[in-house]
Amino acid sequence: MAALVEYIHEDSPVHRLNALTKIFWALFTLGFGLLFNDYRYLLALLASVLLVAASARVLQSLLPVISGLTVFAMILFLIQALFYNQGQVLFYLIPGVDRVPVTVQGLLSGLAMAARMMTIILSFLVFLTATRTQDIVLTLVEKFKIPYDYAFMFLTALRFIPSFLNEVKMVSDAQQARGHSIGGINPFKKIKSYAPVTIPLVLLSINKAENIAMAMETRGYCGGNRTCLRDTRMGRTDYLLTAALILLLASSATARAAGYGVM
Repeated sequence: MAALVEYIHEDSPVHRLNALTKIFWALFTLGFGLLFNDYRYLLALLASVLLVAASARVLQSLLPVISGLTVFAMILFLIQALFYNQGQVLFYLIPGVDRVPVTVQGLLSGLAMAARMMTIILSFLVFLTATRTQDIVLTLVEKFKIPYDYAFMFLTALRFIPSFLNEVKMVSDAQQARGHSIGGINPFKKIKSYAPVTIPLVLLSINKAENIAMAMETRGYCGGNRTCLRDTRMGRTDYLLTAALILLLASSATARAAGYGVM
């Protein structure tokens, strides 16, 4: 799970794109997914995201999260199918008294919601795994004019998510090796059982924050003008793809206003 938010080094066409282009692609996917609610449009968008992941050679690394998202997608699908009672009724879950109708519109709406959820989450995961965190921060600072302090906090949080997840597993395994049980059905007892795990994690986080602060002071953070090792200029391919994404999003908004992509 920790590897899902880490950069995966590959020599692919997606990796060679500028970070700004990939940000526009992720935002385009988000906008397109929110504009339409027709399951056919959203399934086509999901297929395009999977195609981009395959082009970036990160699809295999994302298979665990795809399987996990599929479970949540099935839950959304079932909830929508059971509680959306408009449209043609296919059958009743309680046939004797005609209760809990399952309609065609409910099934299609549930499929659209599941596809939208998977598409939006996967697009941002592909963006994170195919883009260096340093390039993301430089793009936020230079292109979007976000203050460097906020961009640095974002980079630090993103960088230490895998370490934090590894520490959660390490502390949990250590406490279970000492005979502490974390499982159980009762939710209140289960929350209480995580106290021996939470306290060491808080102490580890405080210690790590102190070490980071000390390292920042010794390296002269905010001590003068800042220079960048990597160049964030966009190439011809980046400009063409960004322009195509903007035009496609504008066309999608026009089509949505005209009534397309609506069930």
